[in-house]
Amino acid sequence: MIKLQQLAHALALGHHGNFHRAAAAQHLSQPALSRSIQSLEEGLGVPLFDRQSAAVTPTLYGEALLRRAAVIIEEAEELEREIRLLQGIETGTFAVAMGAYASELSGRQAVGELMRRHPNLACKVLHGSWRVVADQVLARSVDLGFAELSSFSGDERLQVEPIGQHELVLCCRPGHPLLGLERLSKADLDVYPLVSIRVPARGAGLMPGKSRIEETTGDIIPHKTVDDLATAQAIIMASDAFGVLAPLQIESGGRRGDLCILPFRAPWLRLNYGFIYLRNRLLSPAAQLFMTLVRDLEADLADHNRHLMEDLFSGVTPSQ
Repeated sequence: MIKLQQLAHALALGHHGNFHRAAAAQHLSQPALSRSIQSLEEGLGVPLFDRQSAAVTPTLYGEALLRRAAVIIEEAEELEREIRLLQGIETGTFAVAMGAYASELSGRQAVGELMRRHPNLACKVLHGSWRVVADQVLARSVDLGFAELSSFSGDERLQVEPIGQHELVLCCRPGHPLLGLERLSKADLDVYPLVSIRVPARGAGLMPGKSRIEETTGDIIPHKTVDDLATAQAIIMASDAFGVLAPLQIESGGRRGDLCILPFRAPWLRLNYGFIYLRNRLLSPAAQLFMTLVRDLEADLADHNRHLMEDLFSGVTPSQ
């Protein structure tokens, strides 16, 4: 019977092409690795590796085995993960990757509440660009992603669930030259740099401010690109750059006079973030509870942001 450990040894040898390096990677002695490969070959009745040249290379039989071995080991790891998940939330782990807006608006608060309820739960929280978040989900580095969705809704490998679609405003420092204009056009705004995370391609041709289009993705790369919104606000307050935030994010700062909202409103200027996870992959009890906590928080946030927008732009015609 083929053992998973033997398949792992064969994969290492196929990857390194050398018994010494493969043994080191598997934390084995070279003789032990040789015995494992030989036992696998004897069990299958075929040679798996050509040892005649300086580099160890797989035979046709070996190539067939290596193709299957990677899938078998991945599935075995998934099975072990599902068994651990079913053992309960208190003994489990939870890893989530979050984009900037999703984290600041509800994600980090939901993580805090999750930890309060289950202090023994091991937790890992990662932050980064929404593209990085999706990559981490696909690589199985995290259980769940919580970030911008628009570029991944058609990816059959991923399941997405929209959560936050809050309308946004443009903001700047007090005394900014644009505040002297009663009504702003995109041309007025394009004179000044945009400070933001990368903007999905759905905003191409619409998003104001100095920026460029990334050829490979179609994403908008702002003139001042950041990965977190605290840095964006610091740059806004210290320069003539302007940024994009939800009114509820700057409500307290606006009251203090730290940030000012520009008279520009467009129906397309809104968030579209939510949950991202692999199809047909069991979500842990911790991930499911995190999602429930986020949904509850977001319901209140949506109402609050909508009321703020109505107060800010009452009677104002949307910009073109």
